[in-house]
Amino acid sequence: MKRGALLVASLSLIFLSLPALTSSAQASTTILITEPTHRQIAGEFIDDELASSLGVTGRLGELVFNPPQGARTWIVDPGLVEEVTSMAKGYTLTSGVTGTGQEIAKSWLNQLDRVIKSDRVIALAIGNPSKYWVAQLSPHEINYVLDISQKRLAAILGVVVEPNAIYESNSHFTLSATDIATIKSDSEYFAHTASYVDPATIDTYRLALIKILNPNLSVDRRGYLIRDYTRAAFNQIHLVHLSPGKFTVTSSHQNLPITLTNGFPNSVKINLYAIPTNPKVEVGSLSQVVIPAKSKIQVMVPITVLTSGTSGLNVEMTSMEGNLLGDSVIYPLQLSVISPIATWFTTGAAIVLFVAASFQSIRRIRRRRK
Repeated sequence: MKRGALLVASLSLIFLSLPALTSSAQASTTILITEPTHRQIAGEFIDDELASSLGVTGRLGELVFNPPQGARTWIVDPGLVEEVTSMAKGYTLTSGVTGTGQEIAKSWLNQLDRVIKSDRVIALAIGNPSKYWVAQLSPHEINYVLDISQKRLAAILGVVVEPNAIYESNSHFTLSATDIATIKSDSEYFAHTASYVDPATIDTYRLALIKILNPNLSVDRRGYLIRDYTRAAFNQIHLVHLSPGKFTVTSSHQNLPITLTNGFPNSVKINLYAIPTNPKVEVGSLSQVVIPAKSKIQVMVPITVLTSGTSGLNVEMTSMEGNLLGDSVIYPLQLSVISPIATWFTTGAAIVLFVAASFQSIRRIRRRRK
């Protein structure tokens, strides 16, 4: 009986421990696949360091070519996979040199595809940014980043991808006051022109900021990316711009042809403003202008000249929301016009001289007759 009781007790302990053992055996290993960006906004690679990391013995290569056995959960940065996909198509560095990692990138993508097929895949917030800085600089993007990351990773990998409910990082790394002000200003430029571009381009610019906020970027690389972000914002806001010029005005009422250029893929509706630099000129009313996509047009600006000399027109364009587009331009004016007052005075003086001359002639004729 005692032996039977001991046997029952032992079996009970074994069976009670089985769930725990099974759970331990099935515990999933989490593998994080991410890397700070190596590309400019336009897509050119800054360096070729990513190629080394993707190799079999590289940091990212080790993770996919020699993954741990058993159940695995992959947390994957869609921004990294997109960069590797771009490498696999062939690429050029900003220096003009052809990249060396095309075949390495192809091999890495093929291996990633093989090892994740039966595993759980979760989308990392694209670019692996710090949630702290996303909340500080672009708080309205917090949920957008998680949502678009899941969609883009699923599209590129062709597998079921779970969305991520959190950011992996909440680092409070240091950003200077100048960098913060620059990023905010550049973001406003992109926001002001968002309605003129296609959604894919909007996403590119929105996510470029997010990638700058990766806590693992070096100070120098982050500075480089911020400058690249600034250049892109400047170019974006100047796709609509005024052409320079100068005018010689020879009549009191004249229309000046001002050239407006729209480099966006959509038409742009703008307000045009012209303010004289001095009181020698007055400007007539200007209506709203629609500039067709990818085109140049001329707008006639009516002016009235009040006196001769030099003046200028300070012209600028704004969106319907009142945001400045491009730079304001001052058009120098050479005013070679006799004003109405001067004309009246000159005409009057000529009449007086004519009358005086007539009287003089009449007096001479009378003297001769005497």
